[in-house]
Amino acid sequence: MRILITGTTGESMPPPYGGVPKLSLLVARAWRSQGHSAAITFVYRPTNADDLGANAEYFFEYAARPTKFKKAIFLAQYFFRNPRLYLTLFHEYRKIYPHLDFEVALYPAYGVYMDGVISTFKPDVILSEAALIQTFMVAKVAKRRYTPVIFDTYAEIHDLSMGTNSSLTEGNRKNYWKSFLSLADLVIAPGPHCCRGPLMYLPKEKVEYVYDGSDYSIANLDIDEDQNVLRDILNLPRDLFLIGNVGSFELRKGHDHLIKAISKLTKAGHAIGAVICGGTGDATKWRNLAKAEGVADRVFFFGRLPELELGRVLKSLDCFSDLENTPRACGLTMAVLEGMAMGNPVVIYENREMFEVVKEEENGFIVPLNDIDALAAAILKMQQLPAEVRKEMGKKAAAAARQIDITFTADGKMKLFQQVLNSYNAQ
Repeated sequence: MRILITGTTGESMPPPYGGVPKLSLLVARAWRSQGHSAAITFVYRPTNADDLGANAEYFFEYAARPTKFKKAIFLAQYFFRNPRLYLTLFHEYRKIYPHLDFEVALYPAYGVYMDGVISTFKPDVILSEAALIQTFMVAKVAKRRYTPVIFDTYAEIHDLSMGTNSSLTEGNRKNYWKSFLSLADLVIAPGPHCCRGPLMYLPKEKVEYVYDGSDYSIANLDIDEDQNVLRDILNLPRDLFLIGNVGSFELRKGHDHLIKAISKLTKAGHAIGAVICGGTGDATKWRNLAKAEGVADRVFFFGRLPELELGRVLKSLDCFSDLENTPRACGLTMAVLEGMAMGNPVVIYENREMFEVVKEEENGFIVPLNDIDALAAAILKMQQLPAEVRKEMGKKAAAAARQIDITFTADGKMKLFQQVLNSYNAQ
């Protein structure tokens, strides 16, 4: 099978590592190892690009990180390449979206670009990441070329604060999503709770879910160094109980909640600190918060770590956390799965998808959403457990997480691709 992964595939090919770019590369690598062909579109290739060994075929919209000027050139270039297609895509999107801005003008040009990519690669099926304007354009040109298209959706449909939702009235929103999602041959969400958005607008037979796993081998599970040696290498203190958090430097990831919890615990006299690893975004705000909370010497920041280095950080921890705290929280995160796979018990907010692998008192603690006092109490409870109890919880965490690896994800999606193709070919 020839599979094209496109849509909103992130800022660039990694680095930074994480999120949709990482997932796209890992599933492409898995499919290629099974004899399939895979291609991925990215915005651009950074100078130190790392495709995580996927060795797929790649298409890049820009030669380097795009500026507004480069985007304007892109718009003009692809408008003149096929003005009729550009105008068709522009008018089709304007039928469902009443506002006009630069993005609405730009992405019909992306549709023309993607028409060329589809013509060149000739996929059997297209997997388009996130139901954003890029995916609308992909779906429209895919239909012109009689190619089935599957949407990988996340929180953009149910979270009313995100993207187009924030600028649409309730009536416009209903028309927008019904029209948009009807373009998909199938919609895949990253978990059953995340199906709630698509199911507002589609029949249940058009919505499925597959958990997003990770490739734990690249996270360096078999690190030989013990915790103290790793902390020395990473310049982390040996005498603190350390809880980790991985995610972009954005409010929704809960880094600020973790910092405030560490502040409460420090003021109460407990030797507890945090390690925060971010990819995209600027850590300055969080560093300043740690300083303001009086825990600059208790909170340690890392950014844009290669996968093997991230493995060392995860292995140096005493426990891990996932503190996404907005309606955008959607699905099992690769971060929590990787943290657990490294043998860390966890403290998480009560996001329902996490309950698939996190069991209260068995391999972690679950606390009410946005309750920083409860978060601090759970961290302290974890720290005060006997070391052998934490170790046993960590073993159970690893066993649960490793069941949902990238092969699990790739196989689950491949099964759905085949069902879509069978249905498509039967028409």
